[in-house]
Amino acid sequence: MESGTNPWRKPWSTSTTLSPMNYASKRVYARINFFLLSLLDDPFFLTYKQIIKQGGTVKKGTKSEIVFFWLWTYFDANGKVTKNENEAVRKIPNLRYYRVFNAPDIKGIEFDYPDPVQLKPNEKYTNYEHLIYSTKATIKNVNRNQPYYNFVKDFINMPLIGSFDNSHFYYATLFHELGHWTGAKSRLNRDFPERFADEKYSKEELIAEMTSAFLCAGMGIDNNDLANNSAAYLQGWINALKGDAKLIITAASAAQKAFNFITSKYKTKETKTLIQKTAYH
Repeated sequence: MESGTNPWRKPWSTSTTLSPMNYASKRVYARINFFLLSLLDDPFFLTYKQIIKQGGTVKKGTKSEIVFFWLWTYFDANGKVTKNENEAVRKIPNLRYYRVFNAPDIKGIEFDYPDPVQLKPNEKYTNYEHLIYSTKATIKNVNRNQPYYNFVKDFINMPLIGSFDNSHFYYATLFHELGHWTGAKSRLNRDFPERFADEKYSKEELIAEMTSAFLCAGMGIDNNDLANNSAAYLQGWINALKGDAKLIITAASAAQKAFNFITSKYKTKETKTLIQKTAYH
């Protein structure tokens, strides 16, 4: 981010726009794992046991990747460890991990890659519009020159799609504003900033941009120009974010919650939901 690169918006070398996922379970990696595994050149991953089970092998000299997850220890009113979450009065998170291998480092398994979504310039798409409509967010065209979320009046302002270079930018921008929209008190109740460009403002921008990345990946929207634009945007906020070592973890977690909230009511009759089921990790 500090060098102006956006690692989680990277076109796959396979020319697909899938989110990083476990190929065996089809579970998409979420939160910080989504962004870390997006650094790799391929969206598919398998554990060593899954590779062996499918008749594959790992190429010699290959290094595995780490998937992080939390295990919780629960304590009752007497301070004793309990397995019953309902009687717990305190819980402590314990960071754990397991290892996976990327598809290019696996031999003997033929991976099936779908064709990427191709968006025509300045054209709206039914599935994306259906997702947006399902949120019931109020979207207006009060200002034709500036997209924004008005947290006082609770509406999103969006320029017309024809004013964007292409449909990728339109939907990525709208998804960013939807990320902000989820933070309202009546929804996820995030702590909105009071002043422009302060630390809270920068964190909120990071959460919204990560939410957009989740949604774009889930809907199959990505290209090089979009990635470069997002990277440049984030670089403008990086100075206010220095010194917070946990920022990327907390922001990714908040973006995951926003993603889940936005997609919770999305369904379509024509096909199964295009938003891929997110993993617990």
